[in-house]
Amino acid sequence: MERVESIFKYITVFLMGVIIVTVTLQIVAREIIYFPVSWTQEVAKYSFIWMSLIGAALGIRNLSHVSIDVIVNKLPPKIEKYIQYFIEVSIILLMTVLLVQSFRFSLSAAGQTSPIIGVPMSVVYVALIVFSILSILFAFEKIVKLNKGISIEKEDE
Repeated sequence: MERVESIFKYITVFLMGVIIVTVTLQIVAREIIYFPVSWTQEVAKYSFIWMSLIGAALGIRNLSHVSIDVIVNKLPPKIEKYIQYFIEVSIILLMTVLLVQSFRFSLSAAGQTSPIIGVPMSVVYVALIVFSILSILFAFEKIVKLNKGISIEKEDE
């Protein structure tokens, strides 16, 4: 799973670079050259969507989402483990629902293209599918770790 995480971290860094370059180009073109470049807004927007959803899935793996665990940390370890199972199963169930709906949504958008750059909108909506699949994989990984007795702790980087 570390390899999968590493690949998607590089993708998010690349997408962040794309956002920075396109937004900078848009600012320079609009404010200095007085010639607006219309495609930069769409590229930045779609890159942001992909980067955010991949980042959210990576956040599930690394426990970097906001959580209030004051009460859970005071419970006995056995109950805390059951709560962790419940959380991971809940993530899997919700992401499965999102996955099914994302497939339907992507299929319904198959004939649509973005207005400026002409990219099929299903390419943009596939980000939801990737997010769902990654989230399910990372939640399964945590369940396997719990079954092996490996503590699920927030990874400090």
